[in-house]
Amino acid sequence: MKARVGVLGATGYTGVILTKLLLDHPEVEINYLSSEQHAGKYFYEVYPNFLGRLEERLKPVDLKDISASCDIVFCATPNGFACEFVPKLLSKNNNIKVIDLSTDFRLKKNIPLGKKQDLKIAYGLPEIRRAEIKTSRVIANPGCYPTSAILALAPAIKNKIIDLNSIIIDSKSGVSGAGKQLKQELQFCEINESFVPYNLAGKHRHIPEIENELRALSGFAEKFNVIFSPHLLPISRGILSTIYVNLAGKWKKSLTQEEIYKLYTDYYKNEKFVKVLPGTTYANTKNVKYTNFCHITPIKDERTNRLILISAIDNMVKGASGQAVQNMNIMLSLKEETGLSSIGEIP
Repeated sequence: MKARVGVLGATGYTGVILTKLLLDHPEVEINYLSSEQHAGKYFYEVYPNFLGRLEERLKPVDLKDISASCDIVFCATPNGFACEFVPKLLSKNNNIKVIDLSTDFRLKKNIPLGKKQDLKIAYGLPEIRRAEIKTSRVIANPGCYPTSAILALAPAIKNKIIDLNSIIIDSKSGVSGAGKQLKQELQFCEINESFVPYNLAGKHRHIPEIENELRALSGFAEKFNVIFSPHLLPISRGILSTIYVNLAGKWKKSLTQEEIYKLYTDYYKNEKFVKVLPGTTYANTKNVKYTNFCHITPIKDERTNRLILISAIDNMVKGASGQAVQNMNIMLSLKEETGLSSIGEIP
């Protein structure tokens, strides 16, 4: 039988892309789509491109209905909703699984369920936490910026070739990463032909998530902080992170470009969705657009003996909805690429 899925917050950018991916997924059926703003409308009335493909009506969130009609629920909801709703849903249905795409559970280890044993939360970055994801009922889907940064840094940290206190992450995101809400700084006249940084000097909400996962990768050998500088690009979607870090100790001069490339390709040799590019080919957003792939280019700067890492993802797919489907596939013991096989579009 196909797994019955529900998407809460189905009309936001993350929700609609998730709905599109699930609609084409051969092993699931969409049973519940919620939208507080558009409740009562057919999904195709909000997004006419679904006309003839999806006949579901949008509903308000109803705990009893969701519990009875779904095996897996995706929360593509604003921050603050899932932390209140999910414990109630888990208590109502002992078998239901949840994948939350907000920030609510990313820094939490478990969910208390009254007198029952606390339920563990898995951080949903498959390439790093696959074993935990497979056995968990609750997945905290990673943020888009953290996905691009953690995947780029993981091989270097695990192989202990870098100075952990020297990490500088310079990231640029398309406007869709801010969601659909109306803000002056996101209007066309504000972002068109502009390139602007924001939330600098340790103010961005993704920094604790990035640092927490990087410290875990290091085995919590030491407490360190990263410099994270996000920027807004005048494009619809995509994230490009350029990361600068000092090579550690003996590795400064002894490690060659060829050895670094091999270190990265060996680390990700069994990963479907991470592609390591040679130093002469730079990762860019165009080549991963609409896909669940992460492209990484590791480069040794011979002049300064530093490591430069370039990471590119689609913030709406590998950075959100596609990664959520990848997590679902793991939870259901399906091939991870099921429903996620598209490659980048040209032009």
